[in-house]
Amino acid sequence: MITALYASLLALWLVFLSFRVIALRGSPVFAFLNINTDDEEMLQRAIRAHGNLTEYAPMMVILLYLLETNGTDPGTLHGIGLAFLIGRLMHGICFGFMKSSMPLRIGGTALTLTPLLVAALMLVSIAL
Repeated sequence: MITALYASLLALWLVFLSFRVIALRGSPVFAFLNINTDDEEMLQRAIRAHGNLTEYAPMMVILLYLLETNGTDPGTLHGIGLAFLIGRLMHGICFGFMKSSMPLRIGGTALTLTPLLVAALMLVSIAL
């Protein structure tokens, strides 16, 4: 059920980022998410925030699931899942809602790639 928790939280974040893109494309339904943005650059950044999540999240969910089904300690699974989730939140906020924020971008990238690497290496060690 740990994988289900993080898959669900990532899915909720994906929906929110989708709403942001829809808002920037002019939908009055989601106008409340169209904050301080009137240019094409912000729309492209929001699209990349959404797209980037869809590129990384599936692999993390698969890795978490494989670790969970192979008996990995729940605390370790939560550590990996939470780090990844925070990384994706940081990155999504940076790209989807801001013109620039290097600390969020760098932190988000580190907290995305590190859990992916740790999970992958853990699975390699299990497989060998």
